[in-house]
Amino acid sequence: MTDLSKLFHRQWALPILVSIARKKPLTVARQTYQDTLAALVEQGLVSKDGALTARGHKISERGEALLSALEKSGDLRKWALPILHVLGRKAQRFGELKAALPGATPRAISMALKDLVEEGLVDRRVLDGFPPRTEYSSAAKARGLAPLLDQLAKV
Repeated sequence: MTDLSKLFHRQWALPILVSIARKKPLTVARQTYQDTLAALVEQGLVSKDGALTARGHKISERGEALLSALEKSGDLRKWALPILHVLGRKAQRFGELKAALPGATPRAISMALKDLVEEGLVDRRVLDGFPPRTEYSSAAKARGLAPLLDQLAKV
């Protein structure tokens, strides 16, 4: 699994990192918070005492910009940002997305794509031919997120 996929494997990972950096509490279920924190400790982003590591601090800084850019989009599913990152490079078919995100189930990818298309962040194009093929690409509205996702992936 790529680092970005590992980070977003838990839906609340980035918001929790940002809330630790801001020192502001986040309203989330206790068990979800504890499980996500344990995953962040395992990834080396948070120390066992709950403080951010150097790498976790870099990710939280970049993640804060990303979350503020996405506030207008409402609630996105946990695989939406990794999908946007993959689509930022070039248009992809569903099978290519599935191969690029090995930790995501086909259903999770499908539901996230539907949400992204509804939000106007992804363009869905059905290509003529037999059998018909569907291609997904990053919409103009989401192209500004690509550099933020690239920075997050490089940390």
